[in-house]
Amino acid sequence: MSSSWLQALQSRFTQNKRGSLLAVAAVLLVVVVVRWGVYACRERGRTLDQQIELKQLQYDKYSRILKNGKEYVSMTADLKKFQQDLVKTRFVWDETPSLSEARFQNIVKKLATASHVDVRMTKVLPRKTVEQRTFLQLRINCRAEIGAIRDFFIGVQNDPHYLFFHKVEIKTISRREKRYYYLNAELMALTSLQGT
Repeated sequence: MSSSWLQALQSRFTQNKRGSLLAVAAVLLVVVVVRWGVYACRERGRTLDQQIELKQLQYDKYSRILKNGKEYVSMTADLKKFQQDLVKTRFVWDETPSLSEARFQNIVKKLATASHVDVRMTKVLPRKTVEQRTFLQLRINCRAEIGAIRDFFIGVQNDPHYLFFHKVEIKTISRREKRYYYLNAELMALTSLQGT
């Protein structure tokens, strides 16, 4: 009796062996698929977390920029006003190029008169542009004592406008005349910056 029971169990086991192996294989397949799915979900989650952090940093940056936008607008307006004031006070300019040149001549003549330098001739030379700066040019021929010429140089140097000598030539009038000298010079004045 015991052997028939054992034989029945063995036959059932061999019949169910295939089914059992298929069941175990199916369970293992499900476990592998679930583990791979969990891993893929975790990696996707990490990627999404990193993207969210990046977007949060960008959002914070743009929020700060927008928050400080009024301050930047105010600073830009102040800089523009400073630039306009600088151009008005330090540059030799006017509504037209011809008026700018006339103004430059008047400034030089006033400085010469204040220094007791006799300006005999002035000639406006073509404008010169160097590194996005435009300069007016003026050639002058003068006659004066050496002290007056020195005072004229100092007056040009101390003038609030951007004026300077480009070329200077001082000659004696004659061997007998030691008191007076000829001054031939080219002066330049900043009149504008390109892009302003």
